[in-house]
Amino acid sequence: MPLGFVIILSVFLIASVVTIVNSIDLTVLTIYNYTRVFTPIIPRSGHLHVSAPIQKQVRAYPETDRVIDNSSFFFNINTVFGRVPFACFGVSDDDRNYLIARGHDRLTSGRLPIAGEPEAIISEGIARNRKVKLGDVIASPTDTGALVSVPEPVHVVGILSGPTWCAFTSKEFTDNALPLVPHSLLVTTRSGNQSDQVAFGDKLFRSLDKVQTQVFSFNSLVKDLRTSLASMYMIMGLVNGMVIFVVALMAGMLSNIYFTQRISEFAVLSAIGLRRSILIWHAISETAILTSIGWILGVIVNFSILSVLRGSVFEPRGMLINPGDLFAYAYTLPIPVCITLFAVATITYRLSRLDPVTIIERR
Repeated sequence: MPLGFVIILSVFLIASVVTIVNSIDLTVLTIYNYTRVFTPIIPRSGHLHVSAPIQKQVRAYPETDRVIDNSSFFFNINTVFGRVPFACFGVSDDDRNYLIARGHDRLTSGRLPIAGEPEAIISEGIARNRKVKLGDVIASPTDTGALVSVPEPVHVVGILSGPTWCAFTSKEFTDNALPLVPHSLLVTTRSGNQSDQVAFGDKLFRSLDKVQTQVFSFNSLVKDLRTSLASMYMIMGLVNGMVIFVVALMAGMLSNIYFTQRISEFAVLSAIGLRRSILIWHAISETAILTSIGWILGVIVNFSILSVLRGSVFEPRGMLINPGDLFAYAYTLPIPVCITLFAVATITYRLSRLDPVTIIERR
């Protein structure tokens, strides 16, 4: 029992830590998932619009479906690494409906924004993140940290359900309220397939003039994120390695104590002619079964606790965790393996030096 309890706690500790660290990656992938629906192209060098030659180049690609003119304002959302700005896209009604459909989203409550009014529709993920509902203010002139603030409060009038985090307002509102904000292009592919959109985003990122434009492709954002997190993952690997070593050492000691308590049993079995190889296999089987059961229970405990805490604790604080993160559970696999190997090594050594006659005489 003590050994099994140690394994359960160790699996829970490591899996929960890895899941929480991976929430950073999951959060960014979720926030910028809209770049798998369309690829934003933003002008640089203080220009209000993407230059005509660049627009002509983009339209000339055979993959291009729509090149949508967009002007945005920004509001803050909560993440595990602080508050970050999120764009509310100001596009025409037809383009808005087109983009919502491409993202497999739909309006489930409220209504669409009225042209020229300070209104917005947001995804349900953003609504949970910001703890807002219909009629609440999503952006205001007093917001701090937003890249482009609005001159008057913008109210939520509709909620979108679906896999994509996105926010839309009317183009008339952003054009009138924010006339000096640079206009970006939202580019889509003819196929409508997200993998094709990601590939086209990479093509635009490589081919367009980086002095004049900035392309927000899905893979470039992911690469930047994972590069910045490389040191964190290295530290996490070292910490997990040390935890696994300490747990394996403790488990080996517990197994050795447990075996010492049963030494007379093994001595009797050896004295009546049972081969030591069979005794060793018996010890290995017991340890392997115990560690496997402990690992499975640890996975169940971790999944249950994180599932309960996800909606009540993590998501309101901007941490999008996945209790079923297979990568996190893969990190815990060395625990039962190392414990079994360590315990088997100590037990095998004790059995190799076992003198059943002496032990029976002592009893």
